[in-house]
Amino acid sequence: MKYTCLFVVLFLTNSLLAQSPEPERLLDFKAEANGDVFEFTPIMPPLIQKAGAPAAFWTYFWEFGDGSFSREENPSHIYALSGNYMASLDATAHYDDGKRAKRKKKGFESTKSSNGGSATADVFDPKSRQMLAMEANSQPKATEEITLVISYRNLGMVQTDGRLHLFFNEKKFPARHFEFVEARTHFREYPDNSTSEVLPMDNSELLGFTILPIRSSGLANTNLSGDFPPAVIIQEMLNAARGTYRAENAWRFNNLKPGETRNIFVSLACTPNMLRDTNAFIHLEAIFAPFDPVVAPEKYVYEIEIVSSHDPNAIAVSDNRVNYRILGSKKLDYKIQFQNNGEGPASTVAVKVDVPKGLKMGDMRPVEWYPKCPICPKLPDTRSCLDTAIVDGALVFTFRNIYLPGSRQKDLVDRDSSKGFVKYRIQAARDMPKLPFKSRAKIVFDKNPPIFTNYTKTGFKVGKSPGLKAGYGFQPNFEKNVAGEEESSAFVQNGYFFLGASLSPYKSWRVYPQVELLAGIRDRKDLPAVEKHLLLTTMPNNGIAQLDSILVDTITRSSRGFVSFELPVLLRKNFNPFFGAGIGASARIMLENGETKTESSRTQIDWSFTDSPTGFVLDRKVDKEPVENSTEKFRATRYRYSIFGDLTFGSVRAGPNVGVRGGVVFGGDRAQGFVQVSVEMKL
Repeated sequence: MKYTCLFVVLFLTNSLLAQSPEPERLLDFKAEANGDVFEFTPIMPPLIQKAGAPAAFWTYFWEFGDGSFSREENPSHIYALSGNYMASLDATAHYDDGKRAKRKKKGFESTKSSNGGSATADVFDPKSRQMLAMEANSQPKATEEITLVISYRNLGMVQTDGRLHLFFNEKKFPARHFEFVEARTHFREYPDNSTSEVLPMDNSELLGFTILPIRSSGLANTNLSGDFPPAVIIQEMLNAARGTYRAENAWRFNNLKPGETRNIFVSLACTPNMLRDTNAFIHLEAIFAPFDPVVAPEKYVYEIEIVSSHDPNAIAVSDNRVNYRILGSKKLDYKIQFQNNGEGPASTVAVKVDVPKGLKMGDMRPVEWYPKCPICPKLPDTRSCLDTAIVDGALVFTFRNIYLPGSRQKDLVDRDSSKGFVKYRIQAARDMPKLPFKSRAKIVFDKNPPIFTNYTKTGFKVGKSPGLKAGYGFQPNFEKNVAGEEESSAFVQNGYFFLGASLSPYKSWRVYPQVELLAGIRDRKDLPAVEKHLLLTTMPNNGIAQLDSILVDTITRSSRGFVSFELPVLLRKNFNPFFGAGIGASARIMLENGETKTESSRTQIDWSFTDSPTGFVLDRKVDKEPVENSTEKFRATRYRYSIFGDLTFGSVRAGPNVGVRGGVVFGGDRAQGFVQVSVEMKL
């Protein structure tokens, strides 16, 4: 018995362990003071190698708690002031198959002050004159968290206060990609939600500033033009950003000195909805809005790709859903990123990209690339260059005679220097099939085995195609008489004209739904007259030969018309640009109207027989009364239901087409066939 109980316990324990979630990996680090210098050392959990991928590795992002940061594995830092600091470590595992480790925070005290401390790191391009820049610690992945570093500085000649705005979650994407988590500020910035007005002229905070219209200067990267007031420019920037993005956060900053650089660290949680836009470019935007007009405002748009895994070799596309209606003028941007993970430098990198059918390879244009080098000349050359070619229906970008260090190279200081990319722009043809398409890249470093990237997929937005429709409907008469000949009544019965609209997806290539609303009308038409004759006769009376008759004639004339509203719903398929077919059903309400006129006459005939020498004489007396007329109005509501099939010919995807629809209508005394012939213009 005890063995049975032990077996049950072990079985349940194994089952629970098998169903338990993946254990969380924990980061840790040490911060040791060596005089004025603090040395930071990460304590990392084991990597989980992804099958078939290059060797997994970590990249690091340190925040030191004083507004500075580092991407080194073992950084050192000097604090300018003594005090308590909250440092943190975030790390991204590449080619790793495990769950991402959460950011580790740890507080400690610096007891020594240093003259100036370590220089504040930033994300500015060293060659630029930007006053605003932004960069993330990793690519966004659904359910993970990223940190944005927003660097801003004053390149003007006066101290200024102002606001810093961050916009995210583009409206062009249905899904919200980010949720704001927190902002870590170190220079007394604070959240500011009062962003509806910029630079109000009665704001007391502006007292002491000199309001001067200034012209653009080569000393700073400014968006001012002529004598245009900076406040108006800032408001235009904000209005444009608010029209593009759903979410906005703003912070106030004060006393930004000339030449001073500051950082704000913003944590954003990546939503599960981000999955649907994997391998697409998304954008975030920051706006630097100083209050002093002598300091120029600026905006910065940061482009980043959503990833499904942290793989340095990846391809992304600017749009993963395209409006087919504007396809002919649409240009797509593709970006292929790569990293040399070898132990030595690469001198040649070949990137071969599969191009979907319908994209015009001949119109491809490289936009940006790194390592930066000129386009290769037509004649062979030994200098560094980028060669572009079309081979076997694919685009090939070849970096020739370059130096791209390996990430495992012993003398490598900056791991990011082993990365490169190529970004190109390509246009779609107008007759491109309306089917989802995808691309993948193959990357070869020198003569090493190729590395394949992910697939980037692009589909088409449903789009709406309204249509205008007009036509004629009727019920054909196939009845036969006894002799097998056609009846004398007309072949077309109950004919009516209709006008309406249709709605369907724009230029569908597969089975698609279509809904219509049709309004029909038929003028009043005379129905066949109905004649009735009634003869009343009296029998002989008292033996006298006498016959009295009363003849009643009644003629009924009716006219009928109607107004109808029909709602057809159908499934259609366009087999080619000129022919389509569909099946469906409809509900129809008929508002009938008309009148019935009745004309009656009464004729009395008296017959009598008299005896005469020549025999009996028949006397006849006719008494005809005046005609009596009556008119009765007719109103009725009838419901009809039908099933049908139809065929269309012409420009069936968009443009004019002719349709024939036939089926069976129910709801009357018996089921009847019907036919509709129509002309439609699909927009």
